[in-house]
Amino acid sequence: MSSNVDSHYEASTLQKVSALLIPCFAYVAVLGVPITFTGIIETFGISPAQATIASTAEIACIAFASICMSCILGIMNRKTLYVLGVVLAIAGQIGTLQADAFNHVVLYRGLAGLGEGLCIGLGFASLAQIKGGTKLLGYSSAISAAVTLSAFLVVPPLHEVLGNKAVFWTLAVGYSLLLPLAFALPNITKIQHVELPAPTKSISLRSVSLFALCLFSSIGANTLWLYFEQVGQQAGLDFAGVGVVGSVAMFCSIFVSVVANKIFEKFKNALPLVVACLLIAVTSYLYVKPNLYIYWIIGISMTFLYVFLLAYARMYSSDIDTTGRTTAAASGADSLGMVIGPMIVAITLQFDNGFAQLGDFGVLMQLLCLIPAAFLLVKKTRAVKAAHL
Repeated sequence: MSSNVDSHYEASTLQKVSALLIPCFAYVAVLGVPITFTGIIETFGISPAQATIASTAEIACIAFASICMSCILGIMNRKTLYVLGVVLAIAGQIGTLQADAFNHVVLYRGLAGLGEGLCIGLGFASLAQIKGGTKLLGYSSAISAAVTLSAFLVVPPLHEVLGNKAVFWTLAVGYSLLLPLAFALPNITKIQHVELPAPTKSISLRSVSLFALCLFSSIGANTLWLYFEQVGQQAGLDFAGVGVVGSVAMFCSIFVSVVANKIFEKFKNALPLVVACLLIAVTSYLYVKPNLYIYWIIGISMTFLYVFLLAYARMYSSDIDTTGRTTAAASGADSLGMVIGPMIVAITLQFDNGFAQLGDFGVLMQLLCLIPAAFLLVKKTRAVKAAHL
């Protein structure tokens, strides 16, 4: 969805912090899915296949809520929904802590996902409308990586004190501390001078193409990330060694914001997204090679590239659509890909003889990104030519 209406507005520092920090914390549910996944398995003594149901429910609800936000912006009270999102996220963690049956856990993880999706969609959409918010969107993925890295470092030691549910205690406390900050988000409808166009009138080729690009890339990259531990073990690492690689990769991704902002200032088009997808395709192919050194290099570089793609896509979406709708939808596309990808892989691929098929799947999805990217580049080229006539 896009619009030529300039919907930017001035925001205070506290409002910017609210719109940036809360969705970045909520994004731990996506980037940090291995620790919540493990927490569910250990707490309820279930198989990974069963735990996938709960994780999928949470991620699917994140995608659903984020995408819905792109449609209701300007219609409902944004601050109220934002506060509700944090409250639902807290309720989902508390419900998981109190649950004594796995079917209840699925419901509570879905509830948490709805809250997290509201936070992600509303927060990033608000940044797209804030003057100077595009640059802040460039920092969003790096901050999400930093928060996720902190979770990877903090949660394991807490197991000795809080048990297997340490990750859910950590998330509950985190959201509770962030709840007062949610009230700082302005209700845009009260301060905005320009009325947002109807969602159906905001759909454009560029917004749809960007959504598709983020979706395809997410289907490939996030599916490979889901098998991070298994691929690492194939390369000769134990669980602790895989954790070290993941932690280093997240640490390196903290510096994505510097790279993303500099590249965006220079290009402000879809070309860097094309390059990122092609490079991720290369890393996808090498990722499944059973070699310790390759695993280290690719694990770090692929994580950095994907976090960069997320950051740049959010900045680009803010540039082509100041209503924030495309930014919210693009964030939802990332989560939606994390639901669709593992389902496709589970149904179609066999890993009895290694993970070569997984690598091929990752390459295919990144190459599919070139189709919507071509529409983005052609549309931009035509716009530039028209401006010079």
